[in-house]
Amino acid sequence: MMNRIPVFYIFFCILAVCSVLIIVMRWKRYVKYSNGTYKNVGQDLIFRTELSRDEIVRKLKVHDVNDTLDYDFYEKSGEYFIKVKGVKRLAFNGILTADFKVDFFENTQKYIIIHQCNNFQMLYSSGYEAEIFEFMVKKLNCIPQKSVNKNVEL
Repeated sequence: MMNRIPVFYIFFCILAVCSVLIIVMRWKRYVKYSNGTYKNVGQDLIFRTELSRDEIVRKLKVHDVNDTLDYDFYEKSGEYFIKVKGVKRLAFNGILTADFKVDFFENTQKYIIIHQCNNFQMLYSSGYEAEIFEFMVKKLNCIPQKSVNKNVEL
């Protein structure tokens, strides 16, 4: 009797290699657009911008054909939120949405800070979280930051 490797072993090996390659390629994209600031799930996403709050709100309310996310931007009780419904470049988006709170901070520089709204969404929203970096860089020409510079110039 010949010792043959079953076809399903080969299939699972190919699947495992492809999965690792996809993860590595996605991580490289996240590092590129996050300026090396994306480390883990649930972190605040911080962007430095030159735009005013009103300009940012206006731009986020207008959807563009070049937007990388399928999203809704809305205001509720004086606070701003972005609901991400999917990634446009993927053929399927699924039914999972993730809500993020958008805060604005200004001292000597202007910042946009994006927080997760719901801890129950953390498992699947991490993919959206990393995609927000690309979206904000392309849509608003923001620069990702590791933290908010609270130094005041005199």
